[in-house]
Amino acid sequence: MKNLILSLFCSFVLAGCASEPITVLRTSYGEVISEQTVSKTKSSGLATVGGAAIGGLLGNQVGGGRGKTVATVAGAVAGGAAGHQVSKTEELHYQYVVHMDDGEKFILETKTKRQPIGAKVVVENLSNGRERINVLP
Repeated sequence: MKNLILSLFCSFVLAGCASEPITVLRTSYGEVISEQTVSKTKSSGLATVGGAAIGGLLGNQVGGGRGKTVATVAGAVAGGAAGHQVSKTEELHYQYVVHMDDGEKFILETKTKRQPIGAKVVVENLSNGRERINVLP
């Protein structure tokens, strides 16, 4: 009897964990009509904080009293700015304007260049509230 109750309990628990399958609610079609390469700048917050800490420590070695406080703050600000500049990296992204069959337009941005002008686009609206975009060769 205990085994039966335990197996029924496990069945109900596992049934509650099952998620609804994601289904496609609507499919629409379009075409890539233009392409633009854009440069995105990224920087690391860790480098900024590290630079500020090092600059503050170095500034703290200068002067005494009120001058020491001013040097510490100035060193932290200068070190943070230097760390931010050093950590900046440029990354190329590609933006594609997609014209849908219903007249709507949207911009698709990717890190890889793979959508030629004229490529067909399929947009699927999913039951979980998201969209899936596929570019056909």
